[in-house]
Parts: sequence; C-alpha cells; structure tokens
Amino acid sequence: MDRHLIIAGQGRAGSTLFYNMLRHSLRDFHLPETEVSAALMRDRPGNVCTKRPFDILQMDRVVAAFGGRKTLDLIVTLRDPRDILTSRHRAVPGDYFYSADRCYLLRPDGPPTPTAPGFLQVHKGILDTARSGLFPRGIFYLKYEDLVAHPEEVQALLAEGLDLRFEGTFRDFTRQAVNESLDKALNGLRPLESGRMAKWRAPEHRDRIIDQFTRFPVLHDILISLGYEADRSWFDALRGDEALPAAGTA
Repeated sequence: MDRHLIIAGQGRAGSTLFYNMLRHSLRDFHLPETEVSAALMRDRPGNVCTKRPFDILQMDRVVAAFGGRKTLDLIVTLRDPRDILTSRHRAVPGDYFYSADRCYLLRPDGPPTPTAPGFLQVHKGILDTARSGLFPRGIFYLKYEDLVAHPEEVQALLAEGLDLRFEGTFRDFTRQAVNESLDKALNGLRPLESGRMAKWRAPEHRDRIIDQFTRFPVLHDILISLGYEADRSWFDALRGDEALPAAGTA
C-alpha cells in the first residue's frame, strides 16, 4: 500500500527546516515544493510527504479524506514554547508572529492578519490527536532542539522507526534549492547553527515572555510537561531580573 507522511504540529517549530531536509535526502516519496494540506494530496498515486502545521487541528478530517487508501504516518513538530512565542517572520517584521492565543494568517491576496489559531489551540490539537487512536502505528514527536543539535541521530531514528530511505544527510539540506515561500518561512536559507536555540533569553524578549506567561499561566504546565523546565524558578528569576539558570535539555 502507498504511504503518506504527514508533518504537522506547532508552527515556528522548525517544520519548514525539517521539510527542506527531507526534500534534500528522502527517497521514494513525492514532496511538493510548497506547503500543502495532506488532504489535498490524497489522490496522488505513490508515496507522498506533506507539511502543514495546522493540519493538526483537523487531523480527523485529514485521515477520513484518505479513506484507508494509504498508510498514514504522522510527525509532530515541537519546540520550547518560549522560542515559539518570541519567533519572528519576514512577513510580519514589526510584531511577534506566534502568540499563546493567536498567530498571523498569511494570505496571498492581502496583508497578514492575527486571526489564526495560536500556540494553545495547536497544543490542544496535538493532545487530541495523540488520544484519538488515528495513528495506531504511533506518532513521531520531533523537537526542534534535537533536530538542530543532532540531525544525524534524528535522521537515523526516522529511518529505523518509520522505515524511510535516505540519500545524503540532513545537515547538507542547504544544497537543495527552495522556492520563495519556503525561504520566507525559514527567514532565509542558512546552515544549521546551534546558537539558534534559546533565543527567548535575549533581553529584548523579557517583557514578551513575562506578558505571555502571566496572561496564560497554563504555559507553565505545558513547558514542564514537554521537559523544557522542571519548575517555575526560571520565571521567578526572569521577573526578578536575576541570572537565569542553564537552558533545559530538549
């Protein structure tokens, strides 16, 4: 049976980076040049891989669209919520792109508007999908931090866990040309840099982090559940303008 590999989950969590890595090295799959919903590719013959973070919000309908005609696998993208909440996008240079309760919707026929679901809605979609039983083969959870720090190990885990065949390495993904929309989502194609992690620690983001975690305290529980912190001491230190503890491991 043909396969369909679905990439969905949190936005600004490296899904475009990861997708470009796959476009460079994954074999035996068709990968569209742009972001597209999995449901729109259900009738394409052969193995297909698609990337659209918001597919996670309608995964029941996505799976139903295939009607059992293909074997489906899901990769869910995750990242430290603090880095997501302080992320920038070229299309919205004057504001943070992703908030707890909304994010910017990019439209081809107009300016971006802050009307799309935010971090909390997407997190709920991830939890709902995990509990749904829609993927009896299991779900592969991919943390951005692991992908950037250990691309070879992640590639090996995907090859073994999802029975995928690769030629070339994730680290060399910049050799694969990308179109304008993918390049814009990446804020420019560039090699992997471990320093791209924990950007939320920059002093310029302090007020942003305090605002988001104060107005949406459930973010503390999510941060701990994802393994990025053990407690709330980091937040107390941030509000007190004290030295922050070392970054949590991914």
